[in-house]
Amino acid sequence: MKLGSRLNLFEDEEYRFIAQLGVHHVAIHGREELMVEAGERGVVKADQLRNLQETLRSYELELYVFVLPQRYNTQYWHARVGDGTLRDKEIEDVCETVRICGGLGIPVVEWTWYITRVCGRAYPRYETGRGGALVSFFDYNLVRDERPEGTIEMSAERMWDNIIYFMERVMPVAEQAGVRMAVHPNDPPTQELGGEERVLSTFDDMKRLVAEVDSPANGFNICQGTVASMADTDVLEVIRYFGRRDRINHCHFRNVTGTVPRFKESFIDDGDVDMLEAMKVYQQVGYQHMMMPDHVPTMDGDETRRVSRAYAIGYIRALMHVVGEL
Repeated sequence: MKLGSRLNLFEDEEYRFIAQLGVHHVAIHGREELMVEAGERGVVKADQLRNLQETLRSYELELYVFVLPQRYNTQYWHARVGDGTLRDKEIEDVCETVRICGGLGIPVVEWTWYITRVCGRAYPRYETGRGGALVSFFDYNLVRDERPEGTIEMSAERMWDNIIYFMERVMPVAEQAGVRMAVHPNDPPTQELGGEERVLSTFDDMKRLVAEVDSPANGFNICQGTVASMADTDVLEVIRYFGRRDRINHCHFRNVTGTVPRFKESFIDDGDVDMLEAMKVYQQVGYQHMMMPDHVPTMDGDETRRVSRAYAIGYIRALMHVVGEL
């Protein structure tokens, strides 16, 4: 396994912070300054990405995961909604981005498949967690009638048609480029949101995804917080199932309390999942890719969340030591 972290900023202080925690692998999002077209669209800039890699190496950091742009009207938005006039060009942009990542030795490209984004990241709702720390929460009853920007009524059948069309074109390119694609399950994992019937919100959905396009490049970012908040789902069973099939290509190692329709995020050691047992399962199935925290609470005086990020990274590092992975 590879202990990792997201790069929140492209600057010296951020690189030093991560390196000082003993982290050597990072994930970045395809932000505007890295994309050829404005609005996080087009293809990733190969030169910019190469320059960033060279900078990171001076801090003993390796760029391991590139996250495709996710937000409304970004790189492959029309592919998601099934707009036939634009989706093929967008999918080719994704394919070229994957080729560039493969050519630069970046082994994992993460992607998502949703239209409506009303979880805490876009519509922040907070309550207090352990010791009064702020934690985000999701309550379906509070957002069921919301229609944020870009909302489109979409049936599950149409969503599946669109995602299969996308995968059939992208996965062969990823195989040739030596890149593993890691799709993030729907967060929050509701069956419907903002008029969209969501197709990556259950264990069965996840099984169907890899069966529809059975490529060795086609796998998951197992976001444990998302999987743990799926109703009636055993997180350890999900890890075993996809780990034994070598379909876990990335991991957000985080914890939550509760499941849909209402759950809240937590400190890594304060949720419903036994994180030591989870780490043992990853070790048992031979998982060898990046293991990183994701959403973390806001502690007093820590608006940048660096203290809570450090806490989560230290906890992951300790668990990796326990199972013999560090």
